[in-house]
Amino acid sequence: MFKRIVQYLRNSRAELARVTWPTRDEVVQSTQATLVFVIITALFLLFADTTLGNLIGLLT
Repeated sequence: MFKRIVQYLRNSRAELARVTWPTRDEVVQSTQATLVFVIITALFLLFADTTLGNLIGLLT
């Protein structure tokens, strides 16, 4: 049992060594793109909610 755990940890470490990690610039660029998308989506949802709320308010 202990040997299997040690082997698993060794394999995991070897696999992590083969991973191509993103550079700092790539992470910053991806984060910025995500934030812009989230802000645009939030503004759209705010606009849609306000508009639909006002329309429903006019109907009632």
